[in-house]
Amino acid sequence: MKSRRQFIKSSLLGLTALTFPNIIKVNADQDYDVIVIGAGAAGLAATEELIRSGKKVICLEASNRIGGRALTDNQIFGEPYDLGALWLDNGDTNPFKLFGEKISKFNLYKERSEEMYDLYSGSKKISNDGEIWKVYDGIEASIVKTRKDISPSEVVPYQDHRWFDTMHMIIGAWEMGKDFTDYSCKDYNFDYEIPESAPWHCKEGFGSLVVEMFKNIPVQLNTKVNKIDWSGSGVKVSTDKGEIKANKCILTVSTGVLASGQIKFTPNLPTEKQESFSKISMGHYNRITFKFKKLFKKKAKDSYLYYRIDSQNSKSPEGFGITVNPSDSKLCMCDPGGDFGKELLKSGEQASIDFGISELKKIFGNKIDKDLIKSHAVDWSSNPLFLGSWASAEPDAFKYREILRSSVGDRIYFAGEATAKEWGTVAGAYDSGKITAKSLI
Repeated sequence: MKSRRQFIKSSLLGLTALTFPNIIKVNADQDYDVIVIGAGAAGLAATEELIRSGKKVICLEASNRIGGRALTDNQIFGEPYDLGALWLDNGDTNPFKLFGEKISKFNLYKERSEEMYDLYSGSKKISNDGEIWKVYDGIEASIVKTRKDISPSEVVPYQDHRWFDTMHMIIGAWEMGKDFTDYSCKDYNFDYEIPESAPWHCKEGFGSLVVEMFKNIPVQLNTKVNKIDWSGSGVKVSTDKGEIKANKCILTVSTGVLASGQIKFTPNLPTEKQESFSKISMGHYNRITFKFKKLFKKKAKDSYLYYRIDSQNSKSPEGFGITVNPSDSKLCMCDPGGDFGKELLKSGEQASIDFGISELKKIFGNKIDKDLIKSHAVDWSSNPLFLGSWASAEPDAFKYREILRSSVGDRIYFAGEATAKEWGTVAGAYDSGKITAKSLI
């Protein structure tokens, strides 16, 4: 079992900046057709499309790298480690999978379809798990059948079951980045416009794949936008390096950043537009990663581990989903989400790592202390450039999806995973950037 929306985590500003050809320097005296704000998948795709059409465009990125929430590091564990997006969802149509297949330096493969998870209750591995998964099926079915713009907490059964918190973690925090009180059943049931297909994996890392795909797209790095003036016929974008003028702009930053007020608008945006930033709100999904000498040495790549979470009937399950040996890396990724995941990482990297080890000890015992080689935690929730993992509609707020997508004054456009039809995925962000750019062209 695996969730269908696996879009995560944080950009580490301390990582070495990547070097790209054709770096643009801000020129306050030069006018552009379009300013693209943000160099994640949406911003890069939009910039590429605009350049291809002959538009004069500048892409501004606040951090020192491209890729947004897709980030691969090769130093921390000495091998590819995705701190961000991990799964290439809907592999049959995923643009990054289709690109990677053509590049010999990347090894891509389809996720195996046979049973690939283990289930534990304490240190006991459970093989006859049919009764337990009835809880999962019953909870998910109740959300799917509802199709109302209400929270799952209003309809889900088995709330007193001893495995409820585990299933809440899987269907809530792990799949949506939110707890059952914080997202809309209608949003969960929103049908993608493309047929869903099996996810794929990239051995060299999803983040590496994104960087390779857009390595020739010019981007102005380390340039933070703080104000957009759309009072005239075009837009004036103020940055920490000066003001830039253009006919239009495309905003691809997260709804977390938009709702935080880091970017001011003159005049103010319409009230419903401003509300959409907080109504299509960011979920929280962070990552604690371990490398052991022997613990998972014989485990098949891309395996999943679930366990009975002890926090009975808590608002936010105090546990995580575990991915073992992603792309045969011998890493163990423990991903806490929802409010608990947000608060856990806020307590600091060491406290998060300590919690991760304590949970693994419940399954494998104290012997894992001697087996541990290295650990690492990453926090997207506190990162000011994202303030969360990916966005979904609050209960009674599904209508704001369309409001978020709409342009303002035929000058300010919005793209990114939160606006995508295939929302919550890197591929969806890419498509939203392309679609928005084409609408301008």
